[in-house]
Amino acid sequence: MKEVIDLLIHNVPNIEDIRIDRVCLGLGYTGVKLEGGQMGVCHSLLSEMATTCCKIIKQAGTLAGRPALDLLSLTSSWDLGERVIGIATMNALSQIVFEIHPDRYAFEERNLIDILEVGREEVVALVGLIKPFTPILNSKAKQLYIFERGFQREKGILPDTACEEILPEADIVIITGSSLANGTVDRLLELAENARRVALVGPTASCIPDPLFKKGVSFIGGVRIFHPDRAMQIIGEGGGTPQLRQAAKFVTYRAK
Repeated sequence: MKEVIDLLIHNVPNIEDIRIDRVCLGLGYTGVKLEGGQMGVCHSLLSEMATTCCKIIKQAGTLAGRPALDLLSLTSSWDLGERVIGIATMNALSQIVFEIHPDRYAFEERNLIDILEVGREEVVALVGLIKPFTPILNSKAKQLYIFERGFQREKGILPDTACEEILPEADIVIITGSSLANGTVDRLLELAENARRVALVGPTASCIPDPLFKKGVSFIGGVRIFHPDRAMQIIGEGGGTPQLRQAAKFVTYRAK
């Protein structure tokens, strides 16, 4: 994460002058909109948060109008509520880099599964239950392993601790972007270093990707939000990924 933050500080012009327009911590996603209109999101991970006295963020009511750098610093917080706001801010600032350097990365609006080209004899590991992916991957791969955190897992889904044993043997590894928020991404990428292809996917993964590419990520499936006010409304009303499609384009990008 630190590498991404350093890149933003050096690549976003006048980053110290950029301020926050609005913050919304919804049931599914947390959204941060900059005064310039750029917006980033992060999976809220409410099931993993510790709440006290009906509050999640102690700074609630003070975030709008603050310097973006203040909220960006929350990416290193051990408080998960603060951390998801930091990640959403990181993704919002990343959109400025994408705007300034549109040719730095290869963007595609193709399905990530098609781009990965899963072979019939390949073992696929899906870290995080992404339900739209599972029937397609089951039909293409020799074996699909799905890992999920928490105690209420569906039948056939392994605990995320099983990644330690299975990821090193997988041919293709697909990791949810939520791993950026819960702090597991670096270890997961280490475990996946033998994989033919590694993908990081989900709206939470919509940051400048250079450090992730250096750590072995082949593709990133993220979002570009084109209607931030609509996206904020969706998040505030408890919407998730399907509803977010009304306000964002889901894109896959890779290094050129």
